Amino acid sequence: MTERSVSIVIPTYVATAEGRDLLDIQLDALARQDYPGEFDVVIADNGSPVDVRVHIENHQVRDRLKLQYVDASGRSGAAFARNVGAGSATGEVLLFCDHDDRAYPSWISRMVEFLDEGYDLTCSAIEGDSLNADHPRLVANIPAPDQFQPLGVYAPVIIGTSMACRAEVYRKLGGQDVSYAANEDLEFGWRAHREGYRLGYLAEALVAYRYRRGFRPGYRQGRSRGLGLARLNGEFPKNGLPEIHLPEVLLRMIRLPFTRGLVAEERGLMIGLAVGQFRGGFRHHTMHWI
Repeated sequence: MTERSVSIVIPTYVATAEGRDLLDIQLDALARQDYPGEFDVVIADNGSPVDVRVHIENHQVRDRLKLQYVDASGRSGAAFARNVGAGSATGEVLLFCDHDDRAYPSWISRMVEFLDEGYDLTCSAIEGDSLNADHPRLVANIPAPDQFQPLGVYAPVIIGTSMACRAEVYRKLGGQDVSYAANEDLEFGWRAHREGYRLGYLAEALVAYRYRRGFRPGYRQGRSRGLGLARLNGEFPKNGLPEIHLPEVLLRMIRLPFTRGLVAEERGLMIGLAVGQFRGGFRHHTMHWI
């Protein structure tokens, strides 16, 4: 494997001491990577009420990790934080993960190795079991790695929680679209594909993904995703993802509050997704009436 200089960008919004602890779990995981080459970690702080700067400057993993704090509070959103972090990164390969997940020890090695198979932008599968044993989803589970990518889509679906991109490509594309509240990673990937760059999907779970807890966080996440999906249908027509049909969306909005067997977070997620698609379908003129 070719050893390349790597910068890991983590968009971060830490609202509580618990959230700070989750960041520590991710940083500890990155300090345990088996990658033999050089890498650094850029913490792009998206306006956290907790003082992340002081926390990073005095962090116990500094003797094992090269850490850099950057202020990314100019605009709310993961896309903006990723762009600010990428602007401060020095590595020839940019890796992106989230502050509340946990990378596997081989994450950097496998992502760089896969990128060097001839791609410009890649992502890996993730898993939702190991960090959610005490509050698993019952219906809206993350699919198995070999089922993660839907068939017949416009291009591979890129997810920001485990993403690798050549730094020069990221900058040539102008980074991620900050006007997306969610699905900005998917839009970035499809825009890269449209511009002729090579996308790849590694069907190997390399990151443990942490679910939101409770109805309200799930609802907010689902609503943002629904709005983003509706917009993507307008900007990338016939993209292979499900179209938005008004009768079906209304039926979901009516049934989901009374559907048995859902934990609070996934009920919120699924209702929020339907609400987001409803609003976004009209806003972006991608709603089908029948």
